[in-house]
Amino acid sequence: MAGTFTVATKELRNQFGSKRFLILFAVVLLLSTLTAYQGVDYIRNNEEAGFVHIFSGGQFGFSFIQIMVFFGPLLGLALGFDAINKERATGTLSILLGQPIYRDSVINGKFLAGAAALSTLAVGTIGILSGLAIPMLGFGPTLGEVSKILALALLTIVYLVFWLSLGILYSVLAKRTNTSIMASIATWLIFSIVISILANVIASSMIPLPGGEFRQGGMRGFEMSREFMEAVQKRRALQSRIQNISPTNLYQEAASDILGVAGGFMRGMGFQEFRRTLTLAEALAANWANIATLVVGVVICFSASYMRFLRSEIRPGD
Repeated sequence: MAGTFTVATKELRNQFGSKRFLILFAVVLLLSTLTAYQGVDYIRNNEEAGFVHIFSGGQFGFSFIQIMVFFGPLLGLALGFDAINKERATGTLSILLGQPIYRDSVINGKFLAGAAALSTLAVGTIGILSGLAIPMLGFGPTLGEVSKILALALLTIVYLVFWLSLGILYSVLAKRTNTSIMASIATWLIFSIVISILANVIASSMIPLPGGEFRQGGMRGFEMSREFMEAVQKRRALQSRIQNISPTNLYQEAASDILGVAGGFMRGMGFQEFRRTLTLAEALAANWANIATLVVGVVICFSASYMRFLRSEIRPGD
């Protein structure tokens, strides 16, 4: 345990001092602050909007959730993709293990340090946004909204840590950092962009929308309109099931239900402006499978990294 704490403390100092982490943190904080300002404007112009809508991005902007969907994988993978193989490449891994430190303390410490850094980023960003919005609005969140914001922070941490654990797995499996970074970028592109495109193509080809004129009056027009809407709903349901392969979609669905917001950019794509407001208990009950999948993903990726690292051969000079 002492060895794990020693490694974690050292790695955490390195993370907070690295340009990579600071640049990504600055970009996320800047974009999130812009969404908060847009959300504040929306709240001022809509009496029904609550404090949590500072995370919605207003009428046209990206929401905080969408920023995390896009940048979250980059953050987690950036902190993990070279956690082990960089030590091998520089020859410091064998030196580190030559100290009175167990091998499992090394990987445990690196994981804990990365998780702590990502937790600081998530909680810090959400806290700063809330702190900026309160004086601008003249009121703060209700007790129920505070619980939702805390739940969002915890969910975001789990989501970021999943990508961290995947990055560490790549770092253990690949001997070169170039290989692990290419695998990380490919994974990010597939889960963040490619799966959404494929889901749309597959759903559109399997469930074509009925043609014809839908503005004609009478019962015929009503039946065709109903048929059209049913096809749209079936297509969206199939598209959602396919997209659930991606952790980004699991996070987005759960986070949107917890806050009750869909985000400004999503409205321009035909989504509801705001989702039906759920209580926190209802949102968690509706998305327990999404959350559990993310947690299981963290466990699987880190367990695989742990077992592989403990069984790997480490020679002098590694």
